[in-house]
Amino acid sequence: MSKKIIKIEQIDKGGLNEKGVQVDKLWNLFFENETDPRLLDYSQILQYLTKGTSPPKSVYSFKRWESTFKSTDRVHYWWCIVYDDKDHILLLPNKFYDLIFEGHRKQEEEEKAAVISHTAPENPVLYITSDSEKKELEEGRKHPNYKLDEEDMINIIKREEYEVENE
Repeated sequence: MSKKIIKIEQIDKGGLNEKGVQVDKLWNLFFENETDPRLLDYSQILQYLTKGTSPPKSVYSFKRWESTFKSTDRVHYWWCIVYDDKDHILLLPNKFYDLIFEGHRKQEEEEKAAVISHTAPENPVLYITSDSEKKELEEGRKHPNYKLDEEDMINIIKREEYEVENE
C-alpha cells in the first residue's frame, strides 16, 4: 500500500477479510495505477488511522457520512474519526485517504527498523567457559551426530558453579 489511495468503497454486507475471517464491513482501497484493490477490515483501518495521526492519538472509531444536496441530488461523503479521548474530526475523503496512507507508511518504517535492529543475542556460555571448552563446543557443533543431552548439560552447569565458587 505504498501508492496513493484514490478511492475507498465501503462494503456494508461484509465478507471475508484478508485472514479469512467473516466481518460485518469491509473497505476496498483503490490505488493510483493499480487495477486490484486491497480489502481491509475495520481493525486494520483503525490501526492505520492511529499510526497516521500526528501528534500520536489513538483512534476509537471511524464512520463514513454522506450528505445529499437536494438541488442536484449529488451525494458527498465525509469521514468522521473519533479518538479515545472523545475528540473527533470530520475529514474530506482525500484527507482521510492521506491519513490511512501515512499510517501505513509509518508502520512499514517501523517494521523495517525492527528487522534492521534485530540481532541475535550473544551467547553467555562463550564468555564463562575456558578456551579449551570453547574449542570443544565448536568441534561438537560441527560433528553431525553430536547431541547434548540433559545429563551433559547438568554436568556442565555443576562444573561452572564449582569453578565460580572456588575462584
